[in-house]
Amino acid sequence: MTEFKHNLRFSSEDSPIKGFQEVIFSVSNMERSIDFFEKVCGWVTVSRAKSDSVLKKLWHLPEQVEIEEALLQNEGDHEGFLRLVQFKNVAQQQIRSAAYIWDTGGIFDINIRTHDMNELYRELQAEGWNGFSDPLRYTFGPYDVSEVLMKGPDGIVIAFMQRYAPPLEGFDHMKKTSRIFNSSVIIRDMKDSYDFFVNKLGFEMFFQTPGLDRKTGHNVIGIPPNMNQDITVPIDIVRPDINNFGSIEYIKTNELNGKDCSRLAVPPNLGILLYRFPVRNAEAYATTLIERGVELNSAIEKVYVPPYGNLKIFSVRSPDGVWIEFIEFVNDY
Repeated sequence: MTEFKHNLRFSSEDSPIKGFQEVIFSVSNMERSIDFFEKVCGWVTVSRAKSDSVLKKLWHLPEQVEIEEALLQNEGDHEGFLRLVQFKNVAQQQIRSAAYIWDTGGIFDINIRTHDMNELYRELQAEGWNGFSDPLRYTFGPYDVSEVLMKGPDGIVIAFMQRYAPPLEGFDHMKKTSRIFNSSVIIRDMKDSYDFFVNKLGFEMFFQTPGLDRKTGHNVIGIPPNMNQDITVPIDIVRPDINNFGSIEYIKTNELNGKDCSRLAVPPNLGILLYRFPVRNAEAYATTLIERGVELNSAIEKVYVPPYGNLKIFSVRSPDGVWIEFIEFVNDY
């Protein structure tokens, strides 16, 4: 285990919500998953434990379920962590089984950075991960990047990205790969998602594109090359704190319709399960959301979550079934 740091405490200058503290993966084999993220991504395990029984209430699970968890981080960072959970004594399905970019619902991927795309890509393939395409270099607004979407066990998709320009800032601790800095969801309606994330949750708009003028040829998201120029892919990227990493990128493929995975995007199913965002005051924020017309998915519960200690947690779900938890650090019980 390594020394652990987090960003759950708020100063008077902080926004009342921060970028995500962690993303939770539900995995079928804990040891295999830990080995992959330590070996290939260069992360370290900072905590392993059985979950607090209160978590089962928060996640609407029966009493007989057992949950083992492990927290991993890019060493030196205090946010953008990955929590792995493995459920026992319960039936499971993959959340986004056999899913493509045009299949909506749940969380599509997480984004992490690398210094050397070519070397990492070979290592990922050697570990049995497969791409929607080979790594592709392209421009995205002001950014010049190389990116590849890789799919591994449990239907988990990770977008690995190398930045060429402008110079990368805020990733001083990156070794093999960085912390999680962004995550994508595939949605049914741009207006509904804007209303939920911006008007209701109060997130800030960070980047928008209408997704026009796409060119013929290969592309990162796996649209057939001869059709790419005919598909529009609008994208919004939102952050709870405009000055803080940890963003959600919601995407719509206008001319492509697939299946919807929303109903499966719940514990204990397998895949990218949920986000956790720190808040200054869980009760105040939950009250604000209810006043804005948001229905809570689970009410506030006090949960012991290693290695943070005691947290107040409540959850909501997006129009496309994305499970989002808001967490407050407490030390009063």
